[in-house]
Amino acid sequence: MADQQTAYVSPPADSAAQISPGPEKDALARSARFEWILLHIGFVAVGIITTLIGNVLPTFIHRWSLADSQAGFLIAAQFSGSTIGTLLTSMLLPRFGFARVLGAGFFAFGAGFAFLGAGPWTISALSVFVYGFGYGLVNPATNLRGTQLPSKNVASAVSFLNLSWTIGAVSCPFVVAQMLPRIGVRGIAIFLAVTSFLIAVLHFRRYSPLGEPAVERSTRPISEWLQHLGHAPSVSLVLIFFLYVGTEVGTGSWVATREKRLPGGATTVLLLAPSFFYGFLLLGRAVSPLLLRRFSTISISITGLVSAAAGCALIILAHEPRSLFAGAALAGLGCAPQYPIYVTWLAQTFGKNSNWLSALFFAAAGGGGTALPWLMGIVGARTDSLRIGFVLPSMACALMVFFAIRSYPRARTT
Repeated sequence: MADQQTAYVSPPADSAAQISPGPEKDALARSARFEWILLHIGFVAVGIITTLIGNVLPTFIHRWSLADSQAGFLIAAQFSGSTIGTLLTSMLLPRFGFARVLGAGFFAFGAGFAFLGAGPWTISALSVFVYGFGYGLVNPATNLRGTQLPSKNVASAVSFLNLSWTIGAVSCPFVVAQMLPRIGVRGIAIFLAVTSFLIAVLHFRRYSPLGEPAVERSTRPISEWLQHLGHAPSVSLVLIFFLYVGTEVGTGSWVATREKRLPGGATTVLLLAPSFFYGFLLLGRAVSPLLLRRFSTISISITGLVSAAAGCALIILAHEPRSLFAGAALAGLGCAPQYPIYVTWLAQTFGKNSNWLSALFFAAAGGGGTALPWLMGIVGARTDSLRIGFVLPSMACALMVFFAIRSYPRARTT
């Protein structure tokens, strides 16, 4: 998911900063324009890469005769690698800078895809872990770099950047449907490997006339962590981050396999359910700012959680594609406002301390993205029904309603 951040914040570049006219200003403008284009192209590719595993999972299950628990391990491998990469970014950026970290992230994408689909499924699991690690480097570094490049409105520029990620995620099923019958999974993997290596080279060779702003890294003793995390809302908020990301990743990753197992789905190449999920996730994120002007964050969060739970229930009960698509759309729409709201609550609860305390919450988010999809696969394998696996995200949404009521900051409004 494109919203995951790291445990540090760097002040955005002042887009109105006065720069002396002349060749230096022109060089800076050209460099910034090229970097924005490169970030957008990279994020479209990242959107495809991040959601690819869910779209090719039915093929892997058929090819290697995988149980759902083994297939779920592939998803867990991606997000465990992502969590490690995200946590390391806060140490790597101050030392190496954005160009090298982004280049290393895309190089990890290429290295992972170079072996995806080759050999036994365990090799592919390791490959998925490697490119998941790349995602952990690229996603937060891209978002943070977007706050530092010149723009008229930083928030809008970063939102537009994440729109590119969503375009990649929504288009992924169509890319797979066009390429899979022609070149297979290995062909898709090699294509993405070459694309990733090319983007990596562009980042490594990128030159900024005025350099890059420094990213500060701070450390705190354990006693200070415990002092700030010792009150009840902190525990509830950590659990919300864990459950929400697990719900979004689990639903988005498994819904294509659920569609494949519907009557007549075995012969279908184009699996549309993920596009419905991510498309309505995009739609919900687009309208959320308008809704937040009229309604409180807690009311929008609870309404969305109920919608997501109902969408998962429709996915469980679906016996034909239309009802499955409706469930995926409803789940995506319900998930849309959750993560931005929870990040807002984190900032409101801890104030300036959220800059460094956020490491725990984003680590919990990565843990949820690893654990819940894998558990869905284990439940599906034990019950011999993936439908039962979708009970887990539905139950997670119900639990999040309780935790949201306990953790939202009552003293402040967004």
